[in-house]
Amino acid sequence: MLDCRSRMTTPDRPPLERAARHSARVALWASLVATALAALLLHRFATPIPDASWREASRDQELWLAVDFATRPEVELLRELVSVDTSAPPAGESSREAELADRIAARLAHAGVPATVERFADGRANLWAFVEGADPRAVVLHGHLDVEPPLEEGAWRFPPFSGAIDGPWIYGRGMYDMKSLLAAQLLAFEAVAAEARAGRLPARSLMLLFTSSEESGSDTGTRWILAEHPELVARLATVLTEGGVIEALGPREVKYFGVEFAQKRFAFFELCAADRESLASLRAELLTRGASDARPRVSPEVATFLASYGPSRGREDYRVLLRDPERLVREDDRFRQLTPFLQSLFNEAVYAFEPQPAEGGGWTMKTVAHLLPGSSLEALLADRLPPWLTHGVTVGPALLAGADHGSPVDHPDFRALTGVVARRHPEAAVGPYFLPVTATDARHFRAAGRITYGFSPFVLMPAETTGIGKPDEKMQLPAFLAGTALYREVVETLVAAPARTGD
Repeated sequence: MLDCRSRMTTPDRPPLERAARHSARVALWASLVATALAALLLHRFATPIPDASWREASRDQELWLAVDFATRPEVELLRELVSVDTSAPPAGESSREAELADRIAARLAHAGVPATVERFADGRANLWAFVEGADPRAVVLHGHLDVEPPLEEGAWRFPPFSGAIDGPWIYGRGMYDMKSLLAAQLLAFEAVAAEARAGRLPARSLMLLFTSSEESGSDTGTRWILAEHPELVARLATVLTEGGVIEALGPREVKYFGVEFAQKRFAFFELCAADRESLASLRAELLTRGASDARPRVSPEVATFLASYGPSRGREDYRVLLRDPERLVREDDRFRQLTPFLQSLFNEAVYAFEPQPAEGGGWTMKTVAHLLPGSSLEALLADRLPPWLTHGVTVGPALLAGADHGSPVDHPDFRALTGVVARRHPEAAVGPYFLPVTATDARHFRAAGRITYGFSPFVLMPAETTGIGKPDEKMQLPAFLAGTALYREVVETLVAAPARTGD
């Protein structure tokens, strides 16, 4: 534990300077929000409304009005998964992850598939099961059992773990992250298991792996599995997990269907000082310097992403800009034309949270660094936390998580996956996706040398995903049902083809 009690002197910043820096931060964030809104409006007006597609969607809506969603087996499964509150429990209480894992194991046993549930003393759990194929190296369907806690419970229209259905919508905490994908994975796994029981063994084994604690660092989940279960790690060939991104304007108007293949690395550490003001001033400086002193660069993974993503942009000026990423990072005037999202693909940063009182005295500030693949943490910290900025502040050891590379986009499994999606959505550009801000357990699998892709099968409009992690989190059931069918087709395609030698 860092000792934050020692008094170290730092020059006080004048109140006027502090106020100016605060105003600069407000202006910065306001400009980012304004830029994002402007980009959305420009795209909407620059792209013709697909009248035929919307007429077809309207007809679909009329058909769905006659559907009793509550009786669909896929929906029944989703409601059961949502009904178990697997959010982080209050201090002193146990998690309900093991309860959910036991329910899933019982369901698999009923289908003739034995499952292993690994329990921890605090109620957390991991679950795994196999459908054995000719090749023991498995395609892995990975998900996490835990969800974010349901904040603002009084603001929910329906109880957050009720799985309430209202028209074509189903409500519940973790609907997106990630109970709906757990349901799709479980249904696909059961379909392959049924084929195997009928004597039609897959060419490749299939593994179901549901892990613990992803929302809080994966200490008892994926990281634990990779460190403590070499017998399982030896069987992991290609992993499918969360993290795919779909840009859709309508059910039949998918603009870009992205399969996550790479993401930034995160490094977590603490800054410590005797007084709060030292940390608050440092945090303000980081916010200011993060905007003005960015040194963008093009990683190979980002170049791969943009080669596929750029041509799908509705605006000609963006297509032109993204055609030459190296020129973008050399010329400030071109770089400033990008949206904050696109700029984040090229930037690395250090973010600090609000200072908090430290145990034993003094103050501490949790801090995270975002690194592009292949970057040096030492070089980033030397640039963003130089000695003059950290005078009087102790920098704690950093925990660096994730791989410094992406997964290959020329791999047969990537081509097979995107091929299935392209057949289902011929209107879409289908390709790799780079996650510039968020992180998933894919980073841990890649760091262990396993090919990993983030894939979501659910075609949802942007407005439908704004409720993730908020009260009244909901999902459109027609999209859920279509997504489960797509996911099953992808999995059946992957296990039907023999793995490439050496994978």
